[in-house]
Amino acid sequence: MDISYVELEKDSINLIKPLWERLRDHHRELSPYFPERYVEFTFQERKEDLLKKSENGILRIDTAYNETSKQFIGYCISSISDEKIGEVDSIYLDDKYRSSGIGDTLMKRSLNWMNQNGVETKRIMVAAGNENTLAFYSRYNFFPKHIILEQSNK
Repeated sequence: MDISYVELEKDSINLIKPLWERLRDHHRELSPYFPERYVEFTFQERKEDLLKKSENGILRIDTAYNETSKQFIGYCISSISDEKIGEVDSIYLDDKYRSSGIGDTLMKRSLNWMNQNGVETKRIMVAAGNENTLAFYSRYNFFPKHIILEQSNK
């Protein structure tokens, strides 16, 4: 497996659209209370949110690229606010590449970047229903701090 790691410029964010859409669909399938929000949520909206976030801070887009198949197989989007709060905004790795160390490399690249930029607090938001990722994040010392409840309109 010949994998390279490439940091994309913000204007190349569309390259990860197919992967982001798979992540959105995954969240929709797992969401116990708000699956309709994932149906309605488009890549364009997410892209605008991330680019707006970068106006008041900095944004990093790391990707994993399979040199053999010539396809992006994973990504990690991270941001740092002007208050020195770092966030892993979105991370996804194609199912067939999981447990191969690629997700670990993407996380470490993100966290190292945050450390190099003097981040004081690091965060990851996990969608309800996707709690199976908590074990992965705990390897990097991320643990639940708050549980935010939102009223459903159902």
